[in-house]
Amino acid sequence: MKSEQPVRKSYGEKQVTESPIRVSSGITVDVQRLHKVYRGNARKGHPDVLAVDDVDLTVREGELVVLLGPSGCGKTTLLRCIAGLERPASGEIKINDRVVYSSKNGTYVPPEDRRIGMMFQSYALWPHMTVFQNVAYPLASLTGYDKESTAARVQEVLTNLGVAGLDHRYPGELSGGQQQRVALARALVGSPSVLLFDEPLSNVDAKVRRRLRAQLRDLKKQTSFAGVYVTHDQEEAMELADTLAVMENGKIRQLAPSREVYTRPVSIYVADFVGEINRWKGRVESVANGTAEISTELGRFTVTDVPGTVSRDSTGWLAIRPERVGLTPAGGVADDKTHRFRGKLRDAIFFGARFEYRIVMAGTEITAWLPDGAQYNFQPLAGDEIDVILPKDSVRWLAE
Repeated sequence: MKSEQPVRKSYGEKQVTESPIRVSSGITVDVQRLHKVYRGNARKGHPDVLAVDDVDLTVREGELVVLLGPSGCGKTTLLRCIAGLERPASGEIKINDRVVYSSKNGTYVPPEDRRIGMMFQSYALWPHMTVFQNVAYPLASLTGYDKESTAARVQEVLTNLGVAGLDHRYPGELSGGQQQRVALARALVGSPSVLLFDEPLSNVDAKVRRRLRAQLRDLKKQTSFAGVYVTHDQEEAMELADTLAVMENGKIRQLAPSREVYTRPVSIYVADFVGEINRWKGRVESVANGTAEISTELGRFTVTDVPGTVSRDSTGWLAIRPERVGLTPAGGVADDKTHRFRGKLRDAIFFGARFEYRIVMAGTEITAWLPDGAQYNFQPLAGDEIDVILPKDSVRWLAE
């Protein structure tokens, strides 16, 4: 770790000395074995709630880690513990190699001294303050900022984020995208070590949310900030995350790049939560060298790349994503790279860019997503018998 040095910046003709920060060797946030318990009321029959359960999490410089999960999974509590808004029961949190919380030695650094920026659900812009006043507010708690240096720093950040010239306006006079940039400017103005986002796009409609996500991606490229982002929106998480952390019952179930989480989920919970999935209950009949023979209600499957923990008589799920399912006219012959089943088309729904086909085979329904059928000669109709093609390399074995 490099030694601490005062940070001097020049704004206008003023030299501002900010409080020293510790420069990490690539790691911005380091969470180790974190526990957080909300105490219940035994007399009223309310049990304790374990909100964060033995969580480890590392955020590197320039990395945005997205915490994804349903309500009550612990993602917001974990974010608030990093921010210092919640005090954990045990564990350790470091920001730029500086311990800001440790149950071992009793360390607890309050939020205002952690050098973090935070964006909330509604951006939390004060409506009675101008853009300039909103963005300048965090500098009031930092030493070395007078009126001139504060004005220079605010203008610098507003210019970098493309909202220069709006400093005299009030939040109610701004578009959603402009409000987002102002909120981010306020979070960045104090040169924080990390940015924390608590579902900042949850209060806008779907079309606006897509546009704001794109703008946030652009801002991330411009500023290269490190951050932790909380959402329950799968599409939002996939679009924004450098690293995706899928949470359940206070634990991180999978931590990996978005593509890996989607294509190689570690459990049926992760597969089911991140995107759509077809699945069938299965039992392992035999396994050798990472290849297993699985029996299901549809028949027998050969599955490769199964985890080393899988053994004979293990139970779990066979799963395949809808876009990996193929459809052809009935009567073909399966090859050694696919599984082929006869089914009857129950429904075909047009979603613009694709059709969603729902097929019943052996009493089980399977969903297939195909590009607009108007581009192809094969256009099945409800009630038609068709063959369902499952590529062997797309069928995965997942634990409970």
